Amino acid sequence: MNTKITISFFSLLLTVGFQLPSLAETVLEKVNRTGVLTVGVREDSIPFSYSNESNNFEGYSVELMQLIHSRLEQELNRSIRLQLKPVTIQNRFSSVENGTVDLVCGADSITIEQEQRVEFSIPFFTTGIQLLVQQEDVERLDPTLRTEEELEQIAPGNILIAFIQGTTTETNFKPIYPEADWQLLGSRTEGLRRLKSNEIDAIASDGILLIGEIWKQGEDMKSYRLIPQEPLSFENYGCIFPQKNLDWGSFINSTITSAENTELWDQWFNSETGRFPYERFSDDTANRSSLEPTQPRRALW
Repeated sequence: MNTKITISFFSLLLTVGFQLPSLAETVLEKVNRTGVLTVGVREDSIPFSYSNESNNFEGYSVELMQLIHSRLEQELNRSIRLQLKPVTIQNRFSSVENGTVDLVCGADSITIEQEQRVEFSIPFFTTGIQLLVQQEDVERLDPTLRTEEELEQIAPGNILIAFIQGTTTETNFKPIYPEADWQLLGSRTEGLRRLKSNEIDAIASDGILLIGEIWKQGEDMKSYRLIPQEPLSFENYGCIFPQKNLDWGSFINSTITSAENTELWDQWFNSETGRFPYERFSDDTANRSSLEPTQPRRALW
């Protein structure tokens, strides 16, 4: 009996021993062992990650992760398969946290709350929360053209602003229009449809994503305007990856600061020649408080 107990206990130790390396394995160790890098991609986050007419993923973030992949092959001196796995706005952070994916680079705002669950890279893009309105409503709805007293006197229900649940818009932008009627949206696609049909007055979201939605639906950019011209609340996007992976994070950061990524960024966002021209905000501007006054700047289109 004692011999059987001893053998069983020894077998248990061996089993646990074989599991420990897997539990403690870093992303780089796993990729080197399996030859597979799994990244999360969104289907609806134009111009960062989206599904095109051929049902293939494209966007700046997709190409950034492809760049990380190619540089990693050089670093590890071996062939690595890049696996694209769809994620959503609801499960993007949990997919990284539970190890379903090794990396997500997309429209993911760097926040203290999410840093409790995942690691963030250095920022690769800065945008801000703005309102998308029809051109004729700019003067009526631009918060920078109204005094604080005028904003507070807006009668409840007179201005309908829609936003997407699960984003930072609710906490960062709603206080600017405390008396507006804020309505939940399922998607920016739904929001633009409701804006065109005058069911709502504005859509609140990250400016660059609103531009992407207009492009996706083939609408005339001149019919709409992002207000205010300079965002009142800035958002830094960073890649997200599992905690306790400092070497992996350093490698991602080195790719973001590389000359190859600078060239890639310009191809997508250069204000004169990019596919989605967008103003590149300075670090000082982006780090300003969301409620600190801004100076008027040129329109984004």
